[in-house]
Amino acid sequence: MEEKKLTLEEIHEELLCQLRDITAVCSRHGIEYNMMCGSLLGAVRHHGFIPWDDDIDLLMTRDEFEKFRKVYPRECDRRFELTYLNTWTPRVMNRDPEKAAAFTDFFILDAAPADAGKRKFWFLKLHILQGMLKHDVDYSRFSLKNKILLMGTHLMGLPFTTEWKTRQYERVSRKYNPGNDLCMSNGAFELMTHIWHPEQLAKKKTVKFEDVDVLIPEKFDEVLTELFGPDYMTPPPESERVAKHLDL
Repeated sequence: MEEKKLTLEEIHEELLCQLRDITAVCSRHGIEYNMMCGSLLGAVRHHGFIPWDDDIDLLMTRDEFEKFRKVYPRECDRRFELTYLNTWTPRVMNRDPEKAAAFTDFFILDAAPADAGKRKFWFLKLHILQGMLKHDVDYSRFSLKNKILLMGTHLMGLPFTTEWKTRQYERVSRKYNPGNDLCMSNGAFELMTHIWHPEQLAKKKTVKFEDVDVLIPEKFDEVLTELFGPDYMTPPPESERVAKHLDL
């Protein structure tokens, strides 16, 4: 029997259920987060989902995520689970495989080394571990150079279990003591290399994301300009308005 694919509308409905559940747990325990990346842009530009977006992105400091990781599995709606399924990025997903196309990603802020050389080497180690953890890569999306790099790191990772590689990824991510330079240590590609400072993200405001009250940085303009450029309020050309994770 052919597997049923969710429509984008069904994915948005499922994601809102996840978001309500996550924000309820965070509110009960005083756990701080920010909407981030496409979800932050959606909250500001569309007051909800970017119409063609197909996931939710949340940002937490390492300390806040550790709190969340302890309490969420005990208190979440039984439909959902916090998992590292085939990725280095923690996700909340529905336990029903038919709804697995809808997920909430958690980006984690860790301290980046202040020294430029150490920082470059640290990013390299994380990128290598990401390649070692990748499964079912669509190589057609990448240049020849990146295809070779991805294949090489994938082969490097084959002798090791996913659990071991995930532990190594977290160990490297948490190596440095908190300071003024932070990054999303589990972001992919260039997303990881954006450097953030605590004052950009610490103060938050509540806005509506569809019908859910969510937290975003008070300095959202600064954050979105860093991520998407100064014209972030202008939608991209129609040819670029595509879902990231779906073949619709």
